Amino acid sequence: MNLTGGIAWHWLAWRSEARWAPTSLALEKWLMSHAQVFKPGHVQGQPSLLLIGASAGWMMSSQWLQQFARVDTYDIDPIAATLFKWRHGKALQATHTELQCHTRDALQDLPGLLSAHPKACVFFDNVLGQLRFQNQATDWQQVERRIKQFKVQLQGREWGSVHDRMSGRTTLALQHNSDVPVRHVDWHDQHWLTQLNAQSPWLDHLTQDVFPAGTSVQDLAWNFSSHYRHWLQAGWVRP
Repeated sequence: MNLTGGIAWHWLAWRSEARWAPTSLALEKWLMSHAQVFKPGHVQGQPSLLLIGASAGWMMSSQWLQQFARVDTYDIDPIAATLFKWRHGKALQATHTELQCHTRDALQDLPGLLSAHPKACVFFDNVLGQLRFQNQATDWQQVERRIKQFKVQLQGREWGSVHDRMSGRTTLALQHNSDVPVRHVDWHDQHWLTQLNAQSPWLDHLTQDVFPAGTSVQDLAWNFSSHYRHWLQAGWVRP
């Protein structure tokens, strides 16, 4: 199964909605904590959003998307656009938020996309942690360099990302609708991994340098399956 898209992925995501719901709610709470930036009266008015790696928006918040005047989604999966409209289209129509879905690899020409949308906010929706898997022949150091380059290209922009930091099996079974751990600021990585019941070794998704230094981030768990958990990292950058 291709974990970045395809029929099998969407079937799994649909079947896993109940298990993933606590993480989806935690992400919505985090996203809405930034929503005041986008309310009418903002110096640039209600901005547009470039949602990169949108997939079908299985864990995306319709309520947060409604803060924008326009949302453009980008994903390489040809099924994603139809499913995203199915999941979020009605809610966005209710707030007159314009929705345009594109089947395209936005990361390949991010500077061009930013130039075409100079005032848009940018959000990477659980895509940056997948880059190490898109080409297995690519050297991991090359992947790290590519990921570091995004924050340079985004200087002066309002942007955010949620992505896999690490993932792996757990020592305990994860029940449906079980609470998801959220990292406290004074927890070092080993303590945090202990809270995640991580069974060594865990996979490094090479995303430790996504954000500029000093960016406030939120770390939380994603109970992917009964014995597999992801460490998600979310952050928002203001110019």
